[in-house]
Amino acid sequence: MAHMWFSGEDFPKTRLPSSRYEGLNGFRLPDPPKPGSRSDPSAEPSWAALDAHHTAQYILTQKDRPIPTLEQMREELKPDTPETIKKRITDLKAQHLSDLERMYLCHSEEYRDDARDMRRAFNEAMEGDDDLLKHYEESRRYIPQQMRWQDELERLRHAHLEQLIVLYQELKQVKSREEEERKRREADFPTSIEDYHSKSADVKMRVARFLHTTDETLQEKMLSEFGWASRQVKPLQNIYRKNDAFKAEIVLKMMEVVKDPRQRVF
Repeated sequence: MAHMWFSGEDFPKTRLPSSRYEGLNGFRLPDPPKPGSRSDPSAEPSWAALDAHHTAQYILTQKDRPIPTLEQMREELKPDTPETIKKRITDLKAQHLSDLERMYLCHSEEYRDDARDMRRAFNEAMEGDDDLLKHYEESRRYIPQQMRWQDELERLRHAHLEQLIVLYQELKQVKSREEEERKRREADFPTSIEDYHSKSADVKMRVARFLHTTDETLQEKMLSEFGWASRQVKPLQNIYRKNDAFKAEIVLKMMEVVKDPRQRVF
């Protein structure tokens, strides 16, 4: 379709940015002409109806998506992780790029067809008629078509950004939950020697001081301060009492505090 009919009432007006649409979806199809506005509304197709038809044709021919496999559907049901969300973001950007390429190709084909029709429509007999030539030149500037192209591009970008923002928000939330979980696990009292070795230096120092001290009042204070439960500290306490090598490691850790007071974290 090279040209679409536009009556004076149907001709779309240029959309100008308005502050009242800030933060909202400002895309809305204009209302079609009211019945009775012309002698026979059905005789001249509404630009909105033609635009809807063009959009439907574009979706059917250019917006096809492959049916996901069973494995892909199973992956979608798994809990999100930062890695899976990052992959979804990458896939979404790649799909957006593909959609843009298809859209530009479609627009270029429309423009080519329109240029061919305009070339065929030129009548050499008009060369001596200035009014006809002026009308011909003005008709070549097909503003409604350009506006529709720009509108389609804005809609595509708007939809893409809406999905992208949601994914980035999900990524931030998942990372925040994982960080909170990591901090919680990090702060937990270790239950084995291997668990003790996996802790940060500050946590190791706290645990060493708890195991090394014989002051029950100080131990009770540390249990309350760091949220440790009595049953939680028992396994490593038993190991500390029975394992001489581990006890020597804890004693050596406490000697480091005496040599370097800066390591005191309490």
